[in-house]
Amino acid sequence: MRARDVRAFAFWIASSIVLVFGAYLLSRSVLVSAALVGAYNAWLLTRPRARRVVGRLRGDIDWSGYYQD
Repeated sequence: MRARDVRAFAFWIASSIVLVFGAYLLSRSVLVSAALVGAYNAWLLTRPRARRVVGRLRGDIDWSGYYQD
């Protein structure tokens, strides 16, 4: 696993934890906090870079660094 993949996962986990606590402190609702974190994770994990990271973890070949003729 690449170092930047580790940093991407660390950012995802850390930002999700901060968001869940921040949303709970502002709204005092577990349901609202869970909905916000779910939407955030859906948005973040469908970004192209996150999809490439997940693909590398699955063992897919990453051709994005090669030139295409």
